[in-house]
Amino acid sequence: MYKLPTTLTDDIWYLDSLIDAYKKGTIDSARFKAARVPMGIYEQRSNGTYMVRVRCSGGYISPQQLIRLTEIATAAGVPYLHLTTRQEIQLHYVPLEKMKEVLLALQKEGLGTKGGGGNTIRNIMVDIRAGIDSREAFDPYPYAADLTTFLIAQNDSFTLPRKLKIAFDISEETADYAFVNDLGFIPRIVAGKRGFRIYLGGSVASRPTRGWLLFDFLPETDLYRVAVATKRFFSENGNRKNRHKARIRHIFYKLGEEKTLELFHRYFAEVKTDPALAYHPAPAPVTLRTPAGKPPVPTDNPLFDHWKKPTLLLSNNQVYMQLPYR
Repeated sequence: MYKLPTTLTDDIWYLDSLIDAYKKGTIDSARFKAARVPMGIYEQRSNGTYMVRVRCSGGYISPQQLIRLTEIATAAGVPYLHLTTRQEIQLHYVPLEKMKEVLLALQKEGLGTKGGGGNTIRNIMVDIRAGIDSREAFDPYPYAADLTTFLIAQNDSFTLPRKLKIAFDISEETADYAFVNDLGFIPRIVAGKRGFRIYLGGSVASRPTRGWLLFDFLPETDLYRVAVATKRFFSENGNRKNRHKARIRHIFYKLGEEKTLELFHRYFAEVKTDPALAYHPAPAPVTLRTPAGKPPVPTDNPLFDHWKKPTLLLSNNQVYMQLPYR
């Protein structure tokens, strides 16, 4: 999993001080919003309640964390968990009085909300088949987790012109996420070395745009470098006056493909030789091979049939997980 930033405790206590100030009327709603949204907290239509968006890099959450999340949510009066299309989990209708308690409890379980909203590095997505599909060049999930840890520890990841979305596919054959995110990675192995084909500027907004090819092959050691270059390129060239034209694709619309890519590569050249930004992946875990042939399927077990047909609540094209009230 990704690691929480060391500043998170201070961030939570600072937010709590602003909650207190907001309730007393010593700061207005605009200042409060500017602080809570980058922490993944959005006001809801029910007066005095808020949505809390929990970052799950690559859609990963351990069974133990999920159990604790349901307990934290239930204690705060949350009726369900909302599984988002960006592989996160949202808690709805959290009262302000419970906010610090919820955030600190999540932190204790290795979960955080920082960067869940606003002009920040949003949750990094990974194809759900990562690690289990024979078509993958290699499992991209560890790269997404490490990149999350790296980026959310940096202050400039939370002061961008607009949100910046990153995603990893598993192979060129199955790729789709990489084409429609601001920064998209497709794993490749070239001459025995791991790396990525990378796209920049994709979107599925009101004007869907396929990203522009940035690198046909970039070695894995440059993972952090390309992310840092993207942030600096976006921060200094994104539109900070009109949020509706602030995403990376609008730089391409304005300057054209050739000039935009030329500009980006200037930023990349500045970080390319920085040894402090070299990415060194952890050794690959040992793969436990199963015996030849397929494992037996327990067709006579009713619990297995139940497992194959999970029941989720569907509403307005959203997916919800009902909490086990007793």
